[in-house]
Amino acid sequence: MIRKVGPALAISIFYLVLPLGLGVASGAEEANGRLTVQGAIEIALKEHPSLKETREKMAAAQYQIGATRAAYLPQLSYTNNFYFGNAFPAVSGAAGTAGPPGLGGYGAQTTDYYINRFSLSQLIYDFGKTPGLIDQSRSTFHQTKEDYAGNRQKVVLDARAAYYGHLAAHRARKVAEENVAQNQMLLKQAQGFYQVGLRAKIDVTKAEANLYDAESNLIRAKNAVELSQVTLMTALGLKTWPFKALEDVLEVARQPLSQTELKAQALNQRPEILKNRYQQEYNLAAQRVARAGWFPTLNSLAAYGWSGPSPPFGFNTFDIRAWWVGAGLTVPLFDGLLTYHNVRVAKANTRATLANAEVLSQDVAKEVDQAYLDVQASWELIRATKKALEAARENLRLAQGRYQVGVGSIIEVTDAQVQYFQSELKFVQALYDHRVNEARLDKAIGRAF
Repeated sequence: MIRKVGPALAISIFYLVLPLGLGVASGAEEANGRLTVQGAIEIALKEHPSLKETREKMAAAQYQIGATRAAYLPQLSYTNNFYFGNAFPAVSGAAGTAGPPGLGGYGAQTTDYYINRFSLSQLIYDFGKTPGLIDQSRSTFHQTKEDYAGNRQKVVLDARAAYYGHLAAHRARKVAEENVAQNQMLLKQAQGFYQVGLRAKIDVTKAEANLYDAESNLIRAKNAVELSQVTLMTALGLKTWPFKALEDVLEVARQPLSQTELKAQALNQRPEILKNRYQQEYNLAAQRVARAGWFPTLNSLAAYGWSGPSPPFGFNTFDIRAWWVGAGLTVPLFDGLLTYHNVRVAKANTRATLANAEVLSQDVAKEVDQAYLDVQASWELIRATKKALEAARENLRLAQGRYQVGVGSIIEVTDAQVQYFQSELKFVQALYDHRVNEARLDKAIGRAF
C-alpha cells in the first residue's frame, strides 16, 4: 500500500537521524546484550576518538604549567670547549697570557686546550613577568578543560540522538511490517470476493498493487534500521555491534521546566561561558607580562671551571681553576617600542574578550529559549499525533468492517490504511523529535556528563 506520500514518510526518520550521528561496551552492556541509553552515553564518553584528542590536549596544557614554572627554579649547565692551535702554552709558565683564540695568548707550539665550566643561575625578580606567564598557562589549561567539557556534551548529544534514531527506525520498520500484513489480508479478502462474484477484478489488482508498494516500503524501513545502527556505532565510537536489543525509551512523560531557571543554569555552567572567563584571566595576565618588558630583570649567577691542556673531566698541575659568584641586572633601555605595542595588543585582546562574553551570553540565552520552545512544541505534537493515530485506527476499523460486509469500496479501505500508516509514522517521528529536543536542551543548558 502507501502511495507516493507513504515512502517519503517511511524513510523520513532515517534521513533525519543520519546527519546527527557522528568505544567497547564495558559496564554499560546489560544482561543478554541489551543496551540502555545511559550505557550508550558511557560507551561514547569512553570510546569516542574526539574525546581522546581533547583529553591529550588538556594534558599538554597542564604540563605547560610546569614548563613555565621552571623559570622559578635554578638553572644548572655544564659547558666544555675544545681548541687546537698555538694560542695556548703547552705548560702553564705563561698562564697569565693563556686564553681562548682571539684573547691575545700564544704559545711556542700548537696544542690542545680545554675549557670546562659549571654555571648556575637563579632568577631573583622580573617584575611579574614569570608569574604572569604561569597565570597564562593556568588559564590556557582551564580553557582546554572547558573545551573538553563542551566536546563531551556534543558527543553525548550525538550518542543520544543516534540512539533515539535507531529506536525510531525499529518502530518505523514495525509499522511497515504491520502495513504489509494489513495489505496481505486485504488482498485475500478481495480475491475471495472476486471468486464468488461479489467484487470486480479491479479490487484484486488494486490490492496487489498496494501490497507490492507496502513491501517496497518495508525494504526501505529495514535498510533504514541497518543504516541507523551504523550511525549509532559511529556516535559511540564502536567498530562492531555486540548488542542484541535496545531499551525502548521513546515514550515520554512531560517534565515541568522553568525557562528562567534553565537560562540561569546555562549562563553559569555552559563551557563556552566558562572558557571566556578564563580567557579574560589570560588576557589580564598577558597585560602583566607585557608591562614587565619596561622593567629590569635581576638574576644571581655562579660558575666554577678549569681550563688547560687536559681532556674533559681530567685534571693536571697545569690546569687553571677558577670560580665566581655574582648578580646580574638587565635593564631595557630601548626595544623599538616592542613593549609599548605588546601592552596595547594585550589591552585590545581583553576588550575583545569582554565583548565576546556579551555575544556568548546572548547566543546561549537564545539557544536555551529555542530548545525550550522546541521541547514544549514537540510535546504538544505528541499529543496531537497520538489523537490523530487513534482516530485513524478507528477509521481503518470501520472501513475494513464496511468492506467485509460488502457495503464499502476497496478505495475507502486503502485510503484508511494510508492515513493510518502515515499517522503511525508521524507519531513515531514526534516521539523521536521530542527525545532529541530534550537532549538538545540538556546541551543548551550545559548539563555535565
